This record gives sequence, structure tokens and C-alpha cells, in this order.
Amino acid sequence: MNLRKLTYYFVAVLVVGITALSCKQKPAETESLAGIEYYRSLQFSETPFDLEKGTHPLTAEEAKTINSYKFTKDSLGRLASVEFVRGDVLLGYSSMRGSAKITYTYSDNKQVKHFFNKNNEPIESEGVFAAEYSLDSTGMRTGMKFLDKTGNPVENRNKINYFVWTKLPDGMIKELRYNLANEEMVMNPFCPFYELRFSYNDKGYVTRMANYKADTLYNCTAENCGDIGVSYFTFNPNDKGDLLNFSVFNVYGQMSNLFWGWSKRENKVDENGYVVETAVYDQDNEYLGGKNVPVTKYVYDAHGAKIEEHNMDKDRNVVNHPENGVAVTKFTYDEQGQPQDTLKFDKNLVAIVKK
Repeated sequence: MNLRKLTYYFVAVLVVGITALSCKQKPAETESLAGIEYYRSLQFSETPFDLEKGTHPLTAEEAKTINSYKFTKDSLGRLASVEFVRGDVLLGYSSMRGSAKITYTYSDNKQVKHFFNKNNEPIESEGVFAAEYSLDSTGMRTGMKFLDKTGNPVENRNKINYFVWTKLPDGMIKELRYNLANEEMVMNPFCPFYELRFSYNDKGYVTRMANYKADTLYNCTAENCGDIGVSYFTFNPNDKGDLLNFSVFNVYGQMSNLFWGWSKRENKVDENGYVVETAVYDQDNEYLGGKNVPVTKYVYDAHGAKIEEHNMDKDRNVVNHPENGVAVTKFTYDEQGQPQDTLKFDKNLVAIVKK
């Protein structure tokens, strides 16, 4: 073999070797995206358009002793389930609308959500057994309908059967809701908005929910919308997604109030994102009065479970609730973290006997 042939031979071997090596590396490029993550809390949301997201991440070791939301993703990186747990124990007091666990299954352009209790048994949530989402080619949710146990369409407790979502040119998400008769429905009886538009910041946190009619910001003047009407809500999250402020306004930007009399709620959170105080204000931006408690303080144990609520006046003095006389509420749990009892006391810590 002369030098030129020998050179061609080595080049050929090198090319074959590189090609073989490249073929062997391809599986690594499509490595499974399945995984598990833990978070202390769920991101605030005002619409079922939002996929569940966690805030304040925990390690798997920390989650053994801290109440957490366990997120499991499938091999394609899609959300498969969210469980409210301490260690391996499902807890029954999550922020998931009465569910201890939710699951997602996928087929074509459908994403189906089911609900489970702390015993890992399928349950209904707010009157529905399943929620079937429609996804577009980008994976964005464009619609959702409620189903019963047999897979037939059903209305939830607010008489809604299905939602339709559209992303507008300005980035807002437009939401419409309908009943089984295809009639447009309000969000809920206490907030009679029909067309809603949601705004999000660059972190994906919702910052505004507005009431629209025919592409115009609309002022709701129904009975539940105060004496000057209600048009939009604003939400002020911090960088970690904790909700610090929830305010209500009419179409002219004036503070307004909802059915319960409040116009603004301000939260103080600790380093873990737990709300340690909520102050409530009226439409004059003054502490809510009347038969209301303007400030509530919350206390948590080392597991992140709420163990006390204190009713307070605007000067942060513990007070009895004007209607039921309760000043302090204490919550107890068993060793696994399941609720045991709720105890109520007046401001002198004298027990209030259940009638």
C-alpha cells in the first residue's frame, strides 16, 4: 500500500469512527425530561388557563419534613401530576380546590386533568370529575370543558361547562365561558364579569384581570360590584411569585369594593413565602371597619403548616371578631401532618365552646 492509499485508508476509518460516535451520542440529545421537583407553595392564579407552577423550591430531603407540592413531569417534560405531600403522605388541605393530588394525561392536542383526595381516590372538584383542555401547536391552552365520570359534558358549581381562550396581539389572554346551552356565563355570581382579559409580567405572574365588553373596558354595576362599579383587579407579586397586593378598581381607576366590602388586600410574607399578615382596606383606602376584622396574623410550624390565626385591629391588638367572638384560632395535626382539630378562643384565650 503506497502512502496516498494509506492516507485515504486512515481518513476513511476516521470518518466512519466519527459517524459511529455521532450515532451513539444521539440518544443523549433526546434524553428523558422526566423528573420530580418540590415547592413550598403554588403560584397565585385567577383562571384555569394557568398551568400549576410552584414557588419557593425545596430539595427532596427538605420535602421529607416540610409540606410541599410535588411536581412530576413525564419523559417529554410535560406536567404529569402535582401532589400536596409531607414526605410520602398525601395531605388533604392543599390550595388545589379540595384536591390532594391532580394528574394530567395527554392525547393528540388534549390534556385531561383529574382530581384525587388524600387517600389517592378519584373525586369531583367543584362539581366536576375531569377537565379536558385543548392545546394549540405551541402547547398553549385554547379551551377547556368539564366532564362527569362517564366523560359527558357537565357544568361546574357556577353553571360553566366550557372556556375559550385567545391570545390577543397585545399579549393579553381573553377568556370567555359558556354553559351547556352555549350561553355566555359570568366568572362567578359574586363577580359577574363575562369577558375577562388577563395580563402577565415577564416572569409569567398574573398582574391584572379586567372586565371587557366589545373590546372596551367595562364597568360592572351589578349588586355585588359596590356603589361605583367594578372594572378590573390588579395583582402585585414579588420576584418570587408571592402575592403582596390585590386591589379592586372601577373603569375610571377609582378604588372600588366587592360584595364583602373590601377594596384592597395587602399581604406580608416571610422568607419562605408564607403569608404572615393580611390587612384589608375599603374603597377609601382605610382599614375595613364595621363587622369585619381589618388585620389577620398567621403563624406556621416548622413543617410549614398553619397553626394559628389571630384577629387584630389596625393597631395590631388582638380583638374578638364582632360577629362570632373569636380572636385566636389554633390548628392541630397528627405526626404525618393531617389535620386533627380546630380550636377557637377569645382574646383572653378562653375557649369558645362549639354549639
